[in-house]
Amino acid sequence: MIKEILFKLFRLEELPCHSCETLQMQLAIANEEKSKLLQTILEINRPKVEIPIEPRTIEPIQPKNIPWSVRRQMIEREDRHAAEILARKKLELESSPASDEIEELEKELGIGE
Repeated sequence: MIKEILFKLFRLEELPCHSCETLQMQLAIANEEKSKLLQTILEINRPKVEIPIEPRTIEPIQPKNIPWSVRRQMIEREDRHAAEILARKKLELESSPASDEIEELEKELGIGE
């Protein structure tokens, strides 16, 4: 009785007993588990957002052993292409105004062919 009067007089809160603290901790753990389960159930019902996948062109796998005739044709094709590029560059250089000036200078110096 005196204890109650002192607590009310000084406006003190009673210290909870050990079993009450244990029960409060267990209740908090149970509430947290329930909220996690609820969130999991709600996540299952939500529609999933799918990321669009860009289509890629798939190149066929080349055989490891290429017959010599096919390889020769590939090499010849590459050489013809390279020769065309060199021929175009040569024509561009010959038709440029700088090449005319070079030819005139060569004639003056007597170096020309």
